[in-house]
Amino acid sequence: MNVSHLRLRSQVVKYIRQFFDEQDFLEVHTPRLVGKPGQEPYLEPFWTKVIEPNGKSHPAALITSPEYMCKRILSAGVDKLYDLGPCFRNNEPFDGTHDPEFLMLEWYRSEAKLTDIMDDTERMIAFVAKKLGNSRFNTPFRRLTVEQAWKDYAEIDLAPLLEDRQAMARICLARNQSVALDDSWDDLFFKIFLSEIEPKIGREQPTFLCRYPKSMASLARLSSEDTRWADRVELYIDELEIANGFAELSDETEQRIRFEEEKKIRKTLGKNTWPIDERYLSALSGLKKAVGIAFGVDRLVMLLSGAASINEVLPASARERFDERF
Repeated sequence: MNVSHLRLRSQVVKYIRQFFDEQDFLEVHTPRLVGKPGQEPYLEPFWTKVIEPNGKSHPAALITSPEYMCKRILSAGVDKLYDLGPCFRNNEPFDGTHDPEFLMLEWYRSEAKLTDIMDDTERMIAFVAKKLGNSRFNTPFRRLTVEQAWKDYAEIDLAPLLEDRQAMARICLARNQSVALDDSWDDLFFKIFLSEIEPKIGREQPTFLCRYPKSMASLARLSSEDTRWADRVELYIDELEIANGFAELSDETEQRIRFEEEKKIRKTLGKNTWPIDERYLSALSGLKKAVGIAFGVDRLVMLLSGAASINEVLPASARERFDERF
């Protein structure tokens, strides 16, 4: 336990709240225990039961993100909001950048653009760093499309490869990457991205990586300029992914299709599935042109403190809490 890092963590949380409060954002603390969490294929909730005094029980999960409820509140008429609190993800590696319980900041704006949420992120980090007397983050941050990142760091023209699995497989083989029969286009994309591109992003300056292939849209709208791409952005600092944001999808029909596809992927991976959150879907029409972003506070504290691991900025690491051999 590093007490100086814990003090820094407390200050970071205080200054984050100050930044958003001064910008007239409404702070909300959404429920952490829900009946229908997100069904992202590669995130795993912690499951338990809620039991009534009469013995009736209800399946319940700790949230992996406050996103669904935040957007329901936004659709009810709130213009700007943020949620700062713990989130939970099972099956996460004990690798120094993940923890099964972590501090997540999410904020949302109605009638805004993805560039607005990037501006918020840049200004919030600069505000917190200045309050702490830390000058390591130079602004403005770099803004880079996924397509340009592939050209800059791997010398690959990505656009002709979109949705062409055979072409992407040939690229992988040429780069000494394995190709399995059941590898999807996305699987092949990430074999190149994780080995040749991601380790170079944000190394020299904080970088927003934006305009992802539409197959990686998640909860984002497709670009109005070119529907091969999605209006999604991630922030990298020192090669570490620290935030993930969207121009929020507000089409109920399209979102249902994506949720059903996520369920199919989970089944293919041998994972459990559960009913779609119909309340969330019915609220989408009220989102209009909303944008939002999820931000890892523990990772920001790690970067500001110079710590080598988020375990150094937590009161106790996952291994201390759960590994009996520790």
